[in-house]
Amino acid sequence: MDNKDTKVIKSLVMVTQIGISMLVPIFLCAALGVWLNRLFNTQICFLVLVFLGIGAAFRNVYILTKSFYSEDMKKEHDRLKYIQELKDYSKNEKGKTNP
Repeated sequence: MDNKDTKVIKSLVMVTQIGISMLVPIFLCAALGVWLNRLFNTQICFLVLVFLGIGAAFRNVYILTKSFYSEDMKKEHDRLKYIQELKDYSKNEKGKTNP
């Protein structure tokens, strides 16, 4: 397989992983909320736990996407740092030649 096929497969795996990591905490918290509502005969447990599950799902997605793009972000950071060093060098050289 060439590099293009690897990127496509990696992207498909990432989309699947994002979907699973969003659905699992939401459904587990919702199921726990329904069970607690029936156990204590209340209505608030479900709502609180669903919001907790949604928060956990978005946290999971943030962590997954951060790790997925970390290599690209590092390359971009290095490129911007190099450009800034060139600008600083240029300013220093202009200051030296112009008394």
